[in-house]
Amino acid sequence: MKSFFKIFFASLLAFGTALFLFILLFVGGLSKGGSKISKPEANSVLNLTLKGDITDRAYNNPFRNFNAMSALSGSIKDESTIGLFELKDALNYAKTDDHIKGVYLNIDEIQSPPATMFVIRTALEDFKKSGKFIYAYSNAASEKNLLLNNVADKFYMNPLGECEFDGFAVQRTYMKGLYDKLGVDFKVFYVGEFKSATEGFRRKEMSPEDRIQSTAMINSISGEYLTGLNKSTSIAVDSLKKIQDDLSVMDASEAVQYGLADGLRYEDEVFLEIKEKLGYKKKDALKLISYSKYKDYVKSKISATNENKIAIVYAEGEINDSKEVDGVIGGKGFVKILQDLQKDDAVKGVVLRVNSPGGSAFASEQINHELLKLKAKKPVVTSMGDYAASGGYYISAATDRIIAEQNTITGSIGIFGIIPNIRKALNEKLGITFDEVKTAAHSNYLNLTNDWDEVETAKMQQHIEKGYAIFLDRVAKGRKMDTAAVNKVARGRVWTGQDALKIGLVDEIGGMELALKRVKELAKIKNADLISYPKEKTFAESFLSGIFDKDEDQVKMLKNLTPQLLYMKQLEQIKALGILQYSMPYEITVK
Repeated sequence: MKSFFKIFFASLLAFGTALFLFILLFVGGLSKGGSKISKPEANSVLNLTLKGDITDRAYNNPFRNFNAMSALSGSIKDESTIGLFELKDALNYAKTDDHIKGVYLNIDEIQSPPATMFVIRTALEDFKKSGKFIYAYSNAASEKNLLLNNVADKFYMNPLGECEFDGFAVQRTYMKGLYDKLGVDFKVFYVGEFKSATEGFRRKEMSPEDRIQSTAMINSISGEYLTGLNKSTSIAVDSLKKIQDDLSVMDASEAVQYGLADGLRYEDEVFLEIKEKLGYKKKDALKLISYSKYKDYVKSKISATNENKIAIVYAEGEINDSKEVDGVIGGKGFVKILQDLQKDDAVKGVVLRVNSPGGSAFASEQINHELLKLKAKKPVVTSMGDYAASGGYYISAATDRIIAEQNTITGSIGIFGIIPNIRKALNEKLGITFDEVKTAAHSNYLNLTNDWDEVETAKMQQHIEKGYAIFLDRVAKGRKMDTAAVNKVARGRVWTGQDALKIGLVDEIGGMELALKRVKELAKIKNADLISYPKEKTFAESFLSGIFDKDEDQVKMLKNLTPQLLYMKQLEQIKALGILQYSMPYEITVK
């Protein structure tokens, strides 16, 4: 009877999930197919009420990171994102759109690393040069959001709003104590004293080297942040630092008191002020066009006019050995894209937009190799986003020129491998024991229940050092530097874009516009249409490819969606990461 109920409820779950997906995709397809482009009315205001993460490209699939754990635990959440370059295009078009008189900015819940926030700030400053206004409003303003809000002509906060102005910090988590208690022993191999990705497994506190690079990084970011805020508010940098140190501004009234906001208003009162500014009658409703509608309108106004093409290849996310290219840099998938670009004679140049902390050493090498072949046929310029570190730098080094943002986090030229030994944990905690027979002294090498001897440990370290030597060689050849000179600035250390410029790891400071200018110069062309890769997917394609790579797998999912199938797919994604990693020291979140 228990078996019957187990099978019954498992089948019910599979049927219910499949039915939900079918309805979701069918209704989503209908709504998308029937949508109309909305043209802004006269005397309108662009409503930039933005929530969520900002990525280089917009990901419109709300279940982009749908996986076995989220499906079985019920923790499915909206993973759609705001596209940075779509946002910039909308602001740029609005400058000369006679229907748009100004921008209403509300970014309480926007999330992005510092480099992207500075890019958005520059776009807002550029919009203001048109003579049109920006009004900003927040219920709660984080430190980074203050940087954008203070570009506005007027920045108002809710009377009961919060405002965090306490400086930047990078905090790491160290798990060694927990693993010691669990009896899990990690074999850690790395090259570069600054390659601190492994420190959480082998230390209980920050190493001196990691403290040096982390301090330098956040001081660099903080310096530009305070300079930008000084420009917007005319508050001296020293005074801004003191406000942070004293925790003087932690709510809306204090933000107004210290000059970080212009006043306290409710949102309807801000709308009333905008209406008065535009000459509306009191009874008239303010004409607001949402960002989502306006960006679609802007897209409809942009048409292809040139035979020449410049391809922008978005290398965004973690690097692994998969075919996936939607928010992940799958080695197999990106190699295919680069091979296709080599054959496309209409494409005169390529901008590689890198926004990646790195990942699989094997996949990074395959992409690097294909980029060298592409570069032999047409110019390739790298534009670095928030991150272009380790494997992200590995692939960048293969291009003709590297352009970085001032606060891009790059470098991290190093390598590591982590292999757990769970034998003791399974033995002492669960009573599971192991025994084996073998045909050679090290037949169980790389087994997760193997007690490593000196020969095996030395062999793995040798393998890691060989990977580091290859990394140095690729950078030295790509940057036309001596290997010893590369090693001096490598050793796993991360650098901001402005510091990387000083040591020769990047060529110029700038954004996508500068990268496009440089690639046109190298290609000896003046005008070209832009085409983007990977090609944008429909909602259904994006959703399904997040879990399955092949068409037959998509059919299988709809017919036989079970927790076991999702779990097996998740294991495949983990395996795609590989043992050896060209990855950033850790996931950096600047608070």
